[in-house]
Amino acid sequence: MVTETYNPLTDDTYVQARAGLAANRATGCPVSEMAPGLMLVTTHEATRQALLDHASLSSAGNFILHTGSEALPSLISQSDPPEHTFLRGVLRPAFQRKAMVNALPWIGELADGLIDRLPAGGPADIVTDLAMPLTSSVIGRLVGIPEADWSYVSRLCLDLSAQVPGDIFAIPTWTELEGYLTRLTIARRTQPAKADDILTRLVTAEDNGRGLTDREVAFHIFQVVVAGLESTAYTIGWTVYHLLVQRARWEELLADGSLIASARNEGLRHCTAIQWVMRKAVADTTIDGVAVPAGSRVVISLESANLDEAEFGSDAAEFDLHRGNSRKHFAFGHGIHLCLGSELSQIEITSILERLLDRMPGLRLADGFTPQDAGGALFRGLRHLPVVW
Repeated sequence: MVTETYNPLTDDTYVQARAGLAANRATGCPVSEMAPGLMLVTTHEATRQALLDHASLSSAGNFILHTGSEALPSLISQSDPPEHTFLRGVLRPAFQRKAMVNALPWIGELADGLIDRLPAGGPADIVTDLAMPLTSSVIGRLVGIPEADWSYVSRLCLDLSAQVPGDIFAIPTWTELEGYLTRLTIARRTQPAKADDILTRLVTAEDNGRGLTDREVAFHIFQVVVAGLESTAYTIGWTVYHLLVQRARWEELLADGSLIASARNEGLRHCTAIQWVMRKAVADTTIDGVAVPAGSRVVISLESANLDEAEFGSDAAEFDLHRGNSRKHFAFGHGIHLCLGSELSQIEITSILERLLDRMPGLRLADGFTPQDAGGALFRGLRHLPVVW
C-alpha cells in the first residue's frame, strides 16, 4: 500500500527535506512506500541493515533516476561483487592508511597556502576560498590531473553533479569533460607516468585480461573527483557555520583543541552532504521487519538515518560538540560500499578546522549572513560562507 510519505528525490530546501524526513520517522515505520515499487528507508537501524544486505539489495543503478543513464559504465558505487571487488581493489591503494599518512604534510601545506592568500582580516568565503580549492587540489593531485587543470576539471565536475541524477549523455558539459579525460587517458597509456596515481591505476587495471575502456576511465575519474570534491567541501562549510553561529562552540574549541575530532564527526553526522543512495531488490527481503518485494527500488536516506532520534537522542536535529556517538553516522555509507575516501575527507576537514582555529581565532560570520543551501536532489551544502576575523 502506498502511504503519504516524503520523497527525498526532489529539489526541496534543506529545511523542507529535514521536516519531511522527520515526519516519516515519526510514523514509526522504518520503511515506507513512496510509489508502487519505490521504497524509502529513513531510520538508522533500517539503513544499517539495508547497506549491509548486498546479496538481496543490488547497487546496480544507484543514483539513476532517468532513462538514458542505463548506458553508464558500471562504476564502483553502482556495481556488485565480483565487479565491485575488482574496482575497489584498483582504487583502494590510493586511499589506504599509508597513502593518507604520506599525504598529511602536503595537504596541510595546501591548506596553509590557501589561508596565506586571504586578505588580512577578511572578508573571505570558507567554501569558495578554502574548502573547494583544497579538495580540488587534493583530489586533482591524487588522480594525476595536471596542476594547471585542477580548477578546470573541478568546475566541469561541479556543473555536472548539479544536473545529476539526469541523463548525463544529454548534458554538454559531459561531452567537454569526457573529451578532456579521454585525451589525458590516451596520453597516459602512451607514456605511463612513474607516479602511483589513480589515473595510472585505472589505465593499467585488468580484470581477467580485460582493461578499462577510455570511457570507463573517464566515468571513474568523474565519480572520484565529485566524491572527493563536493561532499567534503560542503561538510566543511556547514560545520564551520554551526561552530560560528553559536559563538560558544567556537570559543570551546579554541580552549580545547581535543574537541576538533568531535566537531568533525558531528559535522559529518549533522550536515550529511550526500542525501541518499539507491538499491534494487533482486530477491524478496526484509528491512527491519518490513517486507521488500523483489524488483523494488529502495531509496536509503543517509540524511534521515543521521538524524534519527532513536539513535542520536531527542536533540538529534541539533549540532552538539559533546554528542557521544556522532561517529555512528552514515555520511560515508556502510558495508562493502563504505566510501574509499572517508579517511581523506576527515583529514581535509581536520586540516581546515585546525588552521582556522590557530590562525584565525577571531573568525566570525559576516554581518547579515543567512545560510542558503545549495539544494539539489542528491547533494546538499553551503555554496558560500562569508566570514571576517
